[in-house]
Amino acid sequence: MKKAPKAKKTSVKATRKTSGVRKSTAAKKQKELDKLNLSDGKLEVEKARELEVLLGIDQMNIFKTNNLEVFKDDLSEMTTTDLQTLAANVGIFPGGNKMALKNRLIKEFISETKGRRAAMGTQKPIIDPADPNFERVQKLMSEGL
Repeated sequence: MKKAPKAKKTSVKATRKTSGVRKSTAAKKQKELDKLNLSDGKLEVEKARELEVLLGIDQMNIFKTNNLEVFKDDLSEMTTTDLQTLAANVGIFPGGNKMALKNRLIKEFISETKGRRAAMGTQKPIIDPADPNFERVQKLMSEGL
């Protein structure tokens, strides 16, 4: 019978030295990551939501918005019962699981609001300059979404 070759021994000093290098580079990378700013789109959704509230779109539209991102955010906060109620009000089949309902509602939202998201016909003022919220609306519109 042949004997299996023995494994090589590693020194403790070499292991400590390499682990120290890893820790210091990891700390540097973490500091670099802390310096970065994360843009998750929440600010734009909040601006769009505030603008639509000021313009009264939530009273004119069954989806309560014309912005797809705001609608998706609203859907993520709804329970299954809320989704079923919205689906019934919109006129689509309210059955299935939560994900299927969300997908059907998003598809219906896109088909229903497609024409309303683009400017059509002659332009008329969106909000009266005498309105007390005119300055806030003008500021939000000038910042862009």
